[in-house]
Amino acid sequence: MTTILLLDDNSDILALLEMVLNQQGYEVISGRNGQEGMDLLERGLSMPDLIISNFHMPQMDGLDFLGHLREHPQFHNIPFILLTAAPPIQWQQQANQLGANAFLPKPFKIDLLKKTIRAVSESTNPNAYAH
Repeated sequence: MTTILLLDDNSDILALLEMVLNQQGYEVISGRNGQEGMDLLERGLSMPDLIISNFHMPQMDGLDFLGHLREHPQFHNIPFILLTAAPPIQWQQQANQLGANAFLPKPFKIDLLKKTIRAVSESTNPNAYAH
């Protein structure tokens, strides 16, 4: 089963995305910010196959989280989708330099989320995903 680490500080969005992803057959681990995401990863309870993170979050935003993630060799290659409401071009460039695999602009339709997950998953590991 594919495991997704999902990070968003909006509890309604988090609950909706968890439900949708669970219905699609994914195992979802969730947190409310980048610091919680790093804590979950460092505890090593489950290594995610993909990370979906909001950009704007308290304590550690999605861009800082991505930077920390890429500094750790054990997490360096985990595919990463950044959710954001129209970020300035410099943030997109910085996220690309840090290794973001895709951006998903808010608000988005669930079908676009599914397509983005599939595209990122297939481009990073074409034989691992059947969704």
